[in-house]
Amino acid sequence: MKILMIGLGSIGQRHVRNIRQVLGNEAELLAYRVRGHKTTFTDKLQIREGVDLEQEYAITSFTDLDEALAQKPEIAFITNITSKHIECAIKAAKAGCHLLIEKPLGADMKGVAELQQIAAEKKLVVFMGFQNRYHPCVEVMKETVESGMLGKIAYVEAEFSERLTTMHRYEDYRGTYMAQSVMGGGPVLNLQMHDLDILQWIFGVPQSVTAVLQKQSGLEIDVEESASVVFRCGGGEKSFPIYTHTDFLQYPPVHRFKVVGDGGRFEADLNSTEYAIWLEDERIRSGEYPDFARNGMFIRELEDFLAAVRNGREIKIGLQNGIDTLRMAVAIKKADAEKREVRLSEI
Repeated sequence: MKILMIGLGSIGQRHVRNIRQVLGNEAELLAYRVRGHKTTFTDKLQIREGVDLEQEYAITSFTDLDEALAQKPEIAFITNITSKHIECAIKAAKAGCHLLIEKPLGADMKGVAELQQIAAEKKLVVFMGFQNRYHPCVEVMKETVESGMLGKIAYVEAEFSERLTTMHRYEDYRGTYMAQSVMGGGPVLNLQMHDLDILQWIFGVPQSVTAVLQKQSGLEIDVEESASVVFRCGGGEKSFPIYTHTDFLQYPPVHRFKVVGDGGRFEADLNSTEYAIWLEDERIRSGEYPDFARNGMFIRELEDFLAAVRNGREIKIGLQNGIDTLRMAVAIKKADAEKREVRLSEI
């Protein structure tokens, strides 16, 4: 199986390691690289001194995307900077590649309809890289909500925050794509996107949103450093708010969910991999996963993607999920810019 990596930063390298683990020498690896940085990482983003990535994983690299696509890869992993995702995905799709696109689908909605049309016409598998759906606490949250045990949903809270200056300790944060608007930076597109996907997966695409985006600290970035967002979900008597927050300020990192219903409450801390369920005044169930390995989520994601490509199995996190989640992010930015409630139907 010939696989093209479009981008070989930290997330691209993680996929390379996992591809070799799952497929071994069955995979012929190609890469399209722009910057050509030689840094090789571990799963924990530690630099492997003296290790040549291309030699270590038998990767043939190209500096021209058309030349790489001329090698006729069956699959392309879109793992470059956010602002180039859709552009490169369209090129790869036109060449007939099945796609795994790292979150988010893009920095805006430009090109989304074209990609959707090409993928449909060529019957391509397009799988979105939202690995946090495979987190055990998220899976329990979805099961709990869908069981109805919490009763009528009153409100939901979600927070995903991490300090930008220490996210990639091996490089100056000011030069990262996360710090630059032109590259699709900011915590909304780079942290909160995961939660937006989980929220629309469990509770459906919201009706509207209000948001406050801020930049008040000394971070040298030209994007928001925090976003406080309220979505209006459901309809009629079943409507409820979802409050979700993200920022580039907090350390240790925060990643948590709370779902409150008229019959009970669910809480989860994804970083400590713990959850608890209360019904009325009794804690009826709790759990923790001390042996949880973060990379296991990426392995399951890869296996589901390959199963969809090879065997025609269900695309568990498809292009439409990527589109809906990107619409939510674009609506957040529009709501803040225009200082009003924005309906998702406007996007």
